[in-house]
Amino acid sequence: MATQVRKGERALTVGWPDWPQATFHFIWLRDNCQCPACLHPSTRERTHFTADVPAGVTAAEAALTAEGDLRVRWAPSTLDPEGHESVFPDGFLRAFLYPAESGPLQAPPQRRLWAGELNGRVPSFDFAEVVRDDAALLGWCEAIRDVGLAVVHGLPNHNGEVERFVERVAFVRETVYDRLHEVFVDPKAYNVASTALELKPHTDMPNYAWPPSIQLLHFMRNEARGGETTAVDGFQVAERLREERPDCFDLLTHVQACWRMFSEKGDIVGRAPMITLDPEGRITLVRFSNQLMQPLQIAPELVEPFYEAYRILARMIEDPANQVVMRMSSGDLVTTHNHRVLHGRKAFDPASGARKLQLSYMDFDDLLSRIRLLSARRAVAA
Repeated sequence: MATQVRKGERALTVGWPDWPQATFHFIWLRDNCQCPACLHPSTRERTHFTADVPAGVTAAEAALTAEGDLRVRWAPSTLDPEGHESVFPDGFLRAFLYPAESGPLQAPPQRRLWAGELNGRVPSFDFAEVVRDDAALLGWCEAIRDVGLAVVHGLPNHNGEVERFVERVAFVRETVYDRLHEVFVDPKAYNVASTALELKPHTDMPNYAWPPSIQLLHFMRNEARGGETTAVDGFQVAERLREERPDCFDLLTHVQACWRMFSEKGDIVGRAPMITLDPEGRITLVRFSNQLMQPLQIAPELVEPFYEAYRILARMIEDPANQVVMRMSSGDLVTTHNHRVLHGRKAFDPASGARKLQLSYMDFDDLLSRIRLLSARRAVAA
C-alpha cells in the first residue's frame, strides 16, 4: 500500500515501497473522484461533466489513511463552491498510474511472437474441459490473447457446434456471409476456400473497417489426404520487416490497399494500409488476403515500391521457417486472432475422403471482456 504523499503546486506525488513515486495531477484526481456523488454507485459511470472541472482546481489537504488510501479535501471552486472530499483506494491508484510511470505495477500482457518453432507446441485444450471449467476457458482465452493461435480437441460433430462454442465465450460476429458459414468443395465455388486448391496464408475479411478479430474453424470431417492447416504470426513477420526493410514497412503502414468481398447479402469494399499501428507504434492489425485484393489505385510513383514491399512481405509469409503446419482431425477447432495470425491450407484430394468445415467469428474485445470477468470471479473465489 502507499506509504507517502507529497503535495505540489499542481499535483500530488504518491509513493509505494515497491514503486518509489507516481504523479497524479489535481485536475485528474478531481475528475476521477470515486464518491457516490461523482461516480454512480451501480453503473460506475461519471455523473459530473468533465469540462466543469476548473483548470485551477487544487487540493487544500491530502493525506493517506491507515489502509494506504488517498484522502483529498478540495479547495472551493466553481465546481465545488463549498469544497469536496474524495477518497482514492490504493488499488485504484496503482491500477491507473500514468503510462510512463506504470512500469512493473501494471505491465500489459506480453505478446508472444512466434515462427516455426511453435510447430508441435500450439496451445491445445479439451472441449469438455473448456465448456465446463472456467479455469480451462480462461486458459484458452489467454492463449488467443497472447499467442493468437490455439486448438480445441473433441468438439461434437454437430451442426452449429462452433456457434455454440462462441456463445459460451461471448457473441457471434455476423458478416456479409452466413452467421454459421460452411466450407466444402463446391463446383460453383464462391471463393478459393470452396475448392481443393492450396489456400495461401491470409487474414479473413480485410475489406471490413474492423475485420472480425477472432476466427473459429470447426473441422467436422477431415478425412481427405492433404489439406494441412498452415498458420503464420503476422505480427512477428511484420516486426521482422520493420527491422530488415524499414522503408517497406513504412510504406505498408501508410499506403492504402483495397479489398472486396460480396455475397447475396451485401458487397463490402474497404481501403486501408496492410499494417496498422497504434499511436505508440505497436502493430495492431495485419491485413493480407491475396485473393481478395483489388487493383491498386495509388500515386504512380508508389506503384513499383508498393509491389516490392508486398513481394518481400509475401515471401516472408510463405517462408516455411515462419509457418506452423498442423494436421487437423475431425472434431478439432482451430481458433486464431484474425487481426494477427494468417491461416491457410495445403491442397488436398477431395476424392480421398470427406472434408467439411464450419466457421464463426467473434471479436477480440469480447474475448478480453471474458478474461476480465473470469479473472474477477477467480479473485473473489480466492
